Amino acid sequence: MRVLQVAHALPPATYGGTELYTRDLAAALAEQGHEVAVAAPRGADESSGSDSLRESDCERPDAETFDLPDSGGETAPAVGGRPLDAVVRPAVDDRFRGVLADWDPDVVHLQHFKHLSATLPAICEARGVACVATLHDFWPICHREQLYRPEERPCSGPESVEKCADCYRRAAVGDGRATDGGTAGRATGDPAVDAVARRDDALRDALSATDRLVAPSRFLRETFVAFGASPERVEQCRNGIRVERFEDTGFDPDSRLRVGYAGRVTERKGVHLLAAAAGEVEGADLHVFGRFDPESDDYHARLAALADGETTFHGWYADRATPYREMDVLVLPSVWYENSPLVIQEAFASGVPVVTADVGGMAELVRDGEDGLTVPVGDADGLRDALSRLARNPDLVADLREGVTEPKRLRDHAGEIADLYAECVGAGE
Repeated sequence: MRVLQVAHALPPATYGGTELYTRDLAAALAEQGHEVAVAAPRGADESSGSDSLRESDCERPDAETFDLPDSGGETAPAVGGRPLDAVVRPAVDDRFRGVLADWDPDVVHLQHFKHLSATLPAICEARGVACVATLHDFWPICHREQLYRPEERPCSGPESVEKCADCYRRAAVGDGRATDGGTAGRATGDPAVDAVARRDDALRDALSATDRLVAPSRFLRETFVAFGASPERVEQCRNGIRVERFEDTGFDPDSRLRVGYAGRVTERKGVHLLAAAAGEVEGADLHVFGRFDPESDDYHARLAALADGETTFHGWYADRATPYREMDVLVLPSVWYENSPLVIQEAFASGVPVVTADVGGMAELVRDGEDGLTVPVGDADGLRDALSRLARNPDLVADLREGVTEPKRLRDHAGEIADLYAECVGAGE
């Protein structure tokens, strides 16, 4: 099959889980004999905190690549002044039509709508090209992308446009007093309510025009079905990784516990909770891997002040396996739901157990007491207690390591996705 992967960004412009997944899936499909091309804005910049790398550190996909117009990096209404409902971008639509005409794919796989246009599935439909979309996060149903309230707690979902409009207004003015019920009236002329309604309509249409939606976690699938996606068209399929890139480097029960974090060092990842918790644990050292610049980043400066002498900030890493050689347990203390965190799969591929929050996609991946521990989301004391248990009891760490199983391999996942493509292409013939 001729497969066109479409993403909101690619390495080396940005380096997040979705971008890495797109690059690796394109390569895996090509290895299985498919013809693969990739389309993305070359200069898209994730304002939510992604890490940029030099071209030498992280290559673009080894496939024919088409550049799409750069939206300028707007990801939410408060970024760049873009209107809340600006999810249809004619310049992207026009270029995308040209790519379809030039490359003539059998199937298009959309990896995101952000930076792109909600009308891409309809353009595929009009041309008779099968269209699949993977739901990597909550952006199509949440203008804040992560179902996370301005008052810093997870959101129960977009039950009404009034609720989302109230959240938008609170976030826009930096006021964290939003309520789950919302306070906006649905009166004609309320700009926020009307904009949320238009955004929802455009993105519901986009989801409806897609032949199949792929949800890497059960939680995300259920959330999108509640938003209006047809349950028959939402396929739950866990992502795969290149397991062969990782190795189990062993565990020394006689040494201090090496607690690790890997990924974006941002507030919604809860790294401050980990720093506070680890600082109160006897017999443990904390190793943080990810871009760290306390001179220019206020959150990083806060972490530097919070950290004690047993904390090491290693900075960015080009080799994905590097962090797991320096830790006995990975901690992912995110304060939002997450979807299917890449770092958990990478830790398991390295034989490393995981401590994480008990919500969303994180809780689905970690079996409490078997290959890791779960703690209440946002609970620094609970996290401290879990790490103290591990530091005092190396036998528990060893038992959890024994319980770790290999995650899905990328080649197997690529085969599943290719089968899904074939179903969609066959249904359209």
